[in-house]
Amino acid sequence: MIELHYIGNLCFTGLLGRLFGKGLRPCSSDTLTCPGQKPLYLLEHKELCSRILALDGSIRFVGLVDHLGSLLVTMYRQGLTPLASTDETAKYASQAIFMTGTLAGGLNSKVGRLQYVVGKFDNLVRATIPIVSGSYDKFYLILSFEVDSDYLPIIEGKVLGFLQENRASL
Repeated sequence: MIELHYIGNLCFTGLLGRLFGKGLRPCSSDTLTCPGQKPLYLLEHKELCSRILALDGSIRFVGLVDHLGSLLVTMYRQGLTPLASTDETAKYASQAIFMTGTLAGGLNSKVGRLQYVVGKFDNLVRATIPIVSGSYDKFYLILSFEVDSDYLPIIEGKVLGFLQENRASL
């Protein structure tokens, strides 16, 4: 479960929530609302990950990460034994967002917006895809694929296509 803490009209998750939220009452339910804030619908985030996971049988894992590197939702293919622990996955998510931000850097005006980053390892393929919602909240989709899969057409055709088709509802 995500732990959200609020101070006045500000909500904090992840590290900021742990730093600033000490001694404060956390928000905790499937539909999280904080005073003066729009609700954060975890069920919608879970649905997004579930639908992306269903796009192709070679997708092992889908996670949604906020712009600060906090892992919001994780979903694994049914019957799959994860290669990493929950803590290792959270650490990877944070590192992936940092690296993705570093890669995107200040060159956006020259090279364009980052579409995705892929890393191929001995036992799996990982991808990080930035998502900007309709309300300009920034999230990252992290995925893993079977190492022998044809992951580029899945990313470029299925995943990016799905995100483009559903951009208005993100």
